[in-house]
Amino acid sequence: MNNPHDERRKHLRIYRNFIMSYHEKGKSADKHDISQVNNVSKGGLNFSSTQALAEGTVLAIELKTPFLADTIHLEGVVLQSMEKIPEMIYVVRLQFKEISQEVLTVLEKIETYSKTQEE
Repeated sequence: MNNPHDERRKHLRIYRNFIMSYHEKGKSADKHDISQVNNVSKGGLNFSSTQALAEGTVLAIELKTPFLADTIHLEGVVLQSMEKIPEMIYVVRLQFKEISQEVLTVLEKIETYSKTQEE
């Protein structure tokens, strides 16, 4: 029997631990949090946070990968923020708003690399 969660996914999840920083869009970029990505796809990402984030919050994200020397800049909307360790660690699901062609190319490289590592 198929898992309904798998059927609704439009993009392959890539389980890589990239470093990211983020801040709420519209607020000062001087105050940002650093985190680690749990998984990423062309549609969004999942990461850990030390704070609960409200559903619908728009985040500006800077993602660092080994595929580019530069940082990738993205925006996304928080879909869910679940408490993992009470009042300490939260798992955040985020959907990307718009992805530039450059970012899409990097995500495709990550997908390709991940597929070759699994074979």
